[in-house]
Amino acid sequence: MRGRGAICQSGGVTSLPPLRARQREEVRRSIDAAALRLFGERGYDAVTTDEIASAAGVSPSTYYRHVPTKDDLLLRPVRASSAAILERFRASQDSDPEAALVAAIREQTQSLSDAEPANWRAIIAQVPGILDRVQMIDDDDREQLIAITAHRLRTAEDDFRPGVLVISVLAVVEFGYRRWMTAGDNAPLVDYIDAALAARNR
Repeated sequence: MRGRGAICQSGGVTSLPPLRARQREEVRRSIDAAALRLFGERGYDAVTTDEIASAAGVSPSTYYRHVPTKDDLLLRPVRASSAAILERFRASQDSDPEAALVAAIREQTQSLSDAEPANWRAIIAQVPGILDRVQMIDDDDREQLIAITAHRLRTAEDDFRPGVLVISVLAVVEFGYRRWMTAGDNAPLVDYIDAALAARNR
């Protein structure tokens, strides 16, 4: 779980993480990429953890240090996207927090190639029950979004407005996200998010 750190409003460039942290991230990315490729080719249930480790070029012990459960391989991409939305919002210079949040969500969604989320969605459909664990913005990141919004609005600690603003936007976006997750068409995710936002404003 990510803790609530200091809220940086400058949007400036931060220092690079230590070498060991970057190496761990590279290993995780290699494992995730190998897993999603194999799942797409052969199906989720047909792929073993040893096969994923071999395809990623790591030992089984290294694999298990980075992957608590097989389901985490499917949940990590959405968690990474959630964190990226938070960082885009944190770096935004827009004085309107609602517009900044919508922009952060749309920009992150558009930064993915159409194939990435579509392939992931097809794999998710093979795993019963996992859809209930998928949310576009995770709980920790949502709380950070509210804290940043409160800071920008200069509200009192007990003011409801920052939380209501953030949660109302996220509810609409999550509705569009869920519709896309269960849709059978090839429309990109951002189209569903835009449709949900447009419906709210009618």
